Amino acid sequence: MTPEPVSEVCATFLREAPAGLVTGLYLRGGVGFGEWVPGQSDVDFVATLDHRPDDAEVDALRRTHEAVAAAHPDLHFDGPHVLAGDLAADPAGCPDVPTVLGRLFEPAGTVHDGVVAWHELAWHGVHVAGLPIVELGVWTSRERLRDFTVDNLDTYWRGNAEALAAMPSEGAAETACAWCVLGVTRLHHLLVTGEMTTKSAAGRWGLTYYPERFHRVLREALRIREDIRGDEGTEYPDDRHARGQDTAELTAYVVARGTERR
Repeated sequence: MTPEPVSEVCATFLREAPAGLVTGLYLRGGVGFGEWVPGQSDVDFVATLDHRPDDAEVDALRRTHEAVAAAHPDLHFDGPHVLAGDLAADPAGCPDVPTVLGRLFEPAGTVHDGVVAWHELAWHGVHVAGLPIVELGVWTSRERLRDFTVDNLDTYWRGNAEALAAMPSEGAAETACAWCVLGVTRLHHLLVTGEMTTKSAAGRWGLTYYPERFHRVLREALRIREDIRGDEGTEYPDDRHARGQDTAELTAYVVARGTERR
């Protein structure tokens, strides 16, 4: 069942959208996996349009998202506005389209995570409006998804791992700990199991898969993301340095493991 705040933000978008332009609305991310965390998760969407919007219609979409943000100030409603035909093909061929990320509206933004978005939509998407997802014929390729995941670890996350190794105090903040630990673990989970999952589920999997020396920081990342027992439940009372060091070490370990056969 879709959480009420998610249903409400979708209803606002569909009500405010230019008449006749939006043909479908679909959700991915935590909502699709049934593990949307209030206060933590964004509402990740893919909207389909009847045609490529002209300048006036792009401006209307911008105003639509301004209205959504005003009505739901505590939620980020993030995603691209594509044609149904874009979803049936490799996202590498998708042109720049109107995109929202962190309330920043881009009239012609690149769908950087299209490979992930298309697969989440095909395998775990939630239908809100328009054609059923199965009728969209969403493109998938397990090989491309795996290659994209390894490349993400080898570039973006390797850079983060190197930065944390040089200054582990950067990983001591709660937001950095949860973001790094669960972010890399979710990617590695896909490479090991072949299945997509959420950050929280990946963290729980990591507790069964990674060496015990990483369990403390995994439990901490899960506590932070799920707000378990608040600050009283921390694994690192009065020891921010150790939390930063453990965050740095797990991030580097997972990057190395996930890219070792490249």
